[in-house]
Amino acid sequence: MPKKILFQLDVDPHPSSFDAVVAVDAGVDQLLQYGSVQTDSVESLVHGAMFTRGGDDLKNTALFIGGNDVVKAEAIFRSVQKAFFGPVRVSVMLDASGCNTTAAAAVASASKHVTLDGCTAVVLGGTGPVGRRVAQMLARQNANVLLTSRSLNRAETACKEIGEQ
Repeated sequence: MPKKILFQLDVDPHPSSFDAVVAVDAGVDQLLQYGSVQTDSVESLVHGAMFTRGGDDLKNTALFIGGNDVVKAEAIFRSVQKAFFGPVRVSVMLDASGCNTTAAAAVASASKHVTLDGCTAVVLGGTGPVGRRVAQMLARQNANVLLTSRSLNRAETACKEIGEQ
């Protein structure tokens, strides 16, 4: 049975110990951690993960992108996608600052109590990593999203970018 390998690509100097513990508790056999990952180093890391394992073993290889800077992590994610070619790829998860898992849980929970399509939703802290993702997910569900922030400039920028997506 091939080992389950997770490559943790983190934009922070030291990869998150929280994310490492979660990976181990989830059953990863081998965790390879890389800190201070830059977009120009992604292709070699991705190709190293893919080319050393063929065919069916690729399903036991995954990449996790984390860190505290969501914008940098998203750039790493785009670089990972560009490194793939044809059907040769591995699973990838982006969850910088817990932005995706926490936001998805919040929206899923809200959807149990409210019909999101057409509702008005107020997102507190809407320019932070989690709040921004919540706003994006709600907007995709056709909710009318009101985004709050301590900074009008950050709120306007976030609303513009979410609207463009």
